[in-house]
Amino acid sequence: MDTPTIGVLGTGDFAAYFIAALRNGGHTGHILLSPHSPAKAARLAAERGCTVASDNIAMLAESDWVLLAVRPEQLPSALPKLALRSGQVLLSAVAGLTVSELRSAIGNDVPIIRIMPSSYIGVLQDGLLPIYPGCAEVEAVLGRAGHVLVFDNENHIELSMIGACLSGWMYRFIGSLETWFIERGLTPDQARQIVVGNIIGAAGNALARRDISLEKVSDEIATPGTFTKLGLDYLRDKASFRPWNEALTLVRDRLNTFERDRCTTSQS
Repeated sequence: MDTPTIGVLGTGDFAAYFIAALRNGGHTGHILLSPHSPAKAARLAAERGCTVASDNIAMLAESDWVLLAVRPEQLPSALPKLALRSGQVLLSAVAGLTVSELRSAIGNDVPIIRIMPSSYIGVLQDGLLPIYPGCAEVEAVLGRAGHVLVFDNENHIELSMIGACLSGWMYRFIGSLETWFIERGLTPDQARQIVVGNIIGAAGNALARRDISLEKVSDEIATPGTFTKLGLDYLRDKASFRPWNEALTLVRDRLNTFERDRCTTSQS
């Protein structure tokens, strides 16, 4: 199906940037929005050429695919109302909610695809869009929204969610570097271009050279006697990279706790 009608349950930030990515990529299919949050739905409909459904029953009935994009705390009220028919596809953007849990909740055999894009896909062409499991039909449509990365292991889509947190952290990191340059005379725009331009350059180089380790790429640049080596040695002496790994572990542990608590609740 080249242009499925996509129903969206949940019209928060995730839905907004996901729909923006689809539209920016040329997707012209009909998009139906849940009216649960009327003001948000109306604004998104006006900005992105969507339609606000009369109610969730109508939205589900008229959709070929349904995007579940609610917050975890909204699941108890959302899942019982998720009545899908044979032939529909369910896309879930809910962190920590497994395919088997979704299958138990909806009680039929419709295809279930988990997706976990980052917020920047709404403005950045070809942003990363992880999915599990692979589905050629879904990949073709979502390919308009960004670069689809297919996982064949559900645990890996969870790791991609943790990885998506990196972009939120990076804004603060970039901001602190910007401030250093601004305090020394650059304009905010110049500082933004210097900092972000070098990060984009390094990221692009890392993706282009996936055949070698990033440590080797770094060593090729930070050679003895260079200013790059001077600064890198200082950062390594201060164990400056360790807190980032610790933050990833913190998020992973919290996600695991969330999943265990939800399973315990469902079994009680």
